Amino acid sequence: MQISMKICFRLPDGDRRSAVGGLRGRTESRQATGVCLMNWSHIDMNEIQLRKLDLNLLVALDTLLSVEEVGLAAERMNLTQSAMSHALRRLREQFGDPLLIKGKGRMIRTAKAEALAGPLRKALLELQQALQVEPGFSPATSKQSFNIATNDYGDLIVLPWLMALLCEQAPGIDIKVSHFDPETSNAPLETGSIELALHHPLRRASGIYQQTLFEDDFCCAVRKAHPGVGERLTLDAYLALPHLRVVLRRDRPDPVDRELARLGRARRIALSIPNLSSAPMLVATTDLILAAPRRCVLEWRKIMPIDIHEPPLTLPGFKIAMIWHERFQHDPAHQWLREILRRTGAEVSSLNTRR
Repeated sequence: MQISMKICFRLPDGDRRSAVGGLRGRTESRQATGVCLMNWSHIDMNEIQLRKLDLNLLVALDTLLSVEEVGLAAERMNLTQSAMSHALRRLREQFGDPLLIKGKGRMIRTAKAEALAGPLRKALLELQQALQVEPGFSPATSKQSFNIATNDYGDLIVLPWLMALLCEQAPGIDIKVSHFDPETSNAPLETGSIELALHHPLRRASGIYQQTLFEDDFCCAVRKAHPGVGERLTLDAYLALPHLRVVLRRDRPDPVDRELARLGRARRIALSIPNLSSAPMLVATTDLILAAPRRCVLEWRKIMPIDIHEPPLTLPGFKIAMIWHERFQHDPAHQWLREILRRTGAEVSSLNTRR
């Protein structure tokens, strides 16, 4: 690779040698300050060690800096842990820096690694886009598999609509669903192991695209003919009942408890569970009351003896968005998948939830 460039170096007085050993150059002018303008023409990039950089090592470095764990990086790249450890040793020799050092329970980046991470990711993405051959994508004949992340809310509300559309338009396409929280880590999106996530919109998302699909709010669910609930659910009646609480994230305050605290009230939580999966059975067969997403409760009561009541306190609604990394922004198959999910979101939004 041949390039031309002009560089300014400070040299000791009387020293007219090249400022970079091994590079061919010519001193054009010299000022009293000791600053020389060097005109380096036909610089051979091989001579500044670019030739020694293995592209596979740079991909390994990008993965290591994303997940900050040798074992997980090896898994992401389908390598053995010993092979990834060997790659890290070569990278340390190449850059003359440890890059990752042991911290409390995990590895942490050095200052040099922090400086490399952003430019390296950007360069690899640009290279990927430059080399990408985009064959025509035909959903009707494609056998492609997509990796999507959601939670049990998305499993219930989005997947049935999505699969109905796929069966109609793309019967050969497969969907693999994983559960992960993009607010905790964007690494699966960045590495491409997850191509799209369904989640609340992210507050800060460098290199991440997102689009809201639909909105939802909360209602209260109890069993049919519950003796402690009249035609209208009052705050006193609500607080007199034993409560079921779904704790999706322990680091985030429950909206019900936050609003009750504002009112100076409290409730008795008889049972806490980590997801929504068992909630409809528990509500339908006990005296527990649950504040849950309205769209979920509407689906539950199609098959379970459950009544819906409006909550006797103000609870905020929420949005569900699709979230993806910039590496997939221009991929034809991914663009088609996002359009299918927009249609899915429109179908969900069109449902009357005030029944």
